[in-house]
Amino acid sequence: MKELVDDPVYEVLKSYNNLLLDYIVLGFNNIYQGEQSHKEAVIEAITTFGFREQVGNYYSPGPFSMDKAKMKCRKITVDEFFFEKSNGYSLPSEEIDKKDIPDKMNYYLAFFDPPYGTDYTIQDFRKINQLLFPVSQEDLEIYEWNDEFSDYFDDGKDWWGTALWSIYDKTLKRFVIIGASLSD
Repeated sequence: MKELVDDPVYEVLKSYNNLLLDYIVLGFNNIYQGEQSHKEAVIEAITTFGFREQVGNYYSPGPFSMDKAKMKCRKITVDEFFFEKSNGYSLPSEEIDKKDIPDKMNYYLAFFDPPYGTDYTIQDFRKINQLLFPVSQEDLEIYEWNDEFSDYFDDGKDWWGTALWSIYDKTLKRFVIIGASLSD
């Protein structure tokens, strides 16, 4: 498994300065083994994140530790992953026009609601996803991961939230890992 550093999506992501999610695209030439392959991709991604200049809104993070025995995941549907609302947030009827109270982070919310906000549009969200998954969303297998196995998640546990998704594209034979763990 190797990061596809020349993938065009990286050039586009550079122009999104306020997008604080962590993205990695990994080539995968092995025999796909479902959850086990996703676990290997997540380990590779967290390791790679540790050597990037910026991870989320933190600079020079250094290597992240991982306890592989604590890794847990849940398979989710394509519709659940790309749902264009804050489906992981609860909103009591008396709070209709107020900020949602989080009980779970979803991809849409992680994209649009970092600690200091963003001015990106739904078109930006869709553009990036089209670059990440250019063939068909029907060929994706997606897992959502817990946040107990690595100190990568420490910043987000402070208050904003955490999330990590591994997405395998069966047609392109590659993984996209998207992480969210931000602090103020």
